Amino acid sequence: MKGLIATLVIVVVLAATVFFAWIGKSDNEVVLRENTISQMEVCSAKFDEMFKSIAQIAQVPTAMMETSKEAFKEIYQPLIEGRYQNKDGEQKDVLMSWVQESNPTFDMSASTELYSKVQTVIEVKRTEFFNEQKKLIAYHQAHTVFCSTFVNKNFFMMGDRLIDRCKGEVDADDEDYVFCVQIIKSANTDNTYRTGQE
Repeated sequence: MKGLIATLVIVVVLAATVFFAWIGKSDNEVVLRENTISQMEVCSAKFDEMFKSIAQIAQVPTAMMETSKEAFKEIYQPLIEGRYQNKDGEQKDVLMSWVQESNPTFDMSASTELYSKVQTVIEVKRTEFFNEQKKLIAYHQAHTVFCSTFVNKNFFMMGDRLIDRCKGEVDADDEDYVFCVQIIKSANTDNTYRTGQE
């Protein structure tokens, strides 16, 4: 009888230990996941902040803001990538076209001064954005490593909690949307890593 009670006590203690360890692991995974989700929101807010800063400099009328913001999405990634910063002034042409479409009454004779101001804002916001992207990558990595370790993946079943990276265009408003991490990087960088040539 004493042996049965001792065995029962050991089984209960082991079950309680595993149960509380699972709770701790699950809570830790939730914290890592929420850090990643929150950081994605910070990166998204950086887009909005850059748009508002440039729109303010370009004196975009309130009535044009929504249309202007949609048009800005088209040039945002190239601006973040620095893709249009070349000696031919492509970035200036793209920016000034956006300004003219967003604010048809803007005095284009002042475009050189405006471009200089916008370029300064872009450089500052690009640096801020990349710093936030680095945090996002670090949070995503911490979550991935946590869920992928042998014990967590196989014993605590955390492998199905992994967060994928987004592939292609993402629409968070789509009813089939599943959260994924969107990393904005240069098309040049992707091509260099794919081909092995700069």
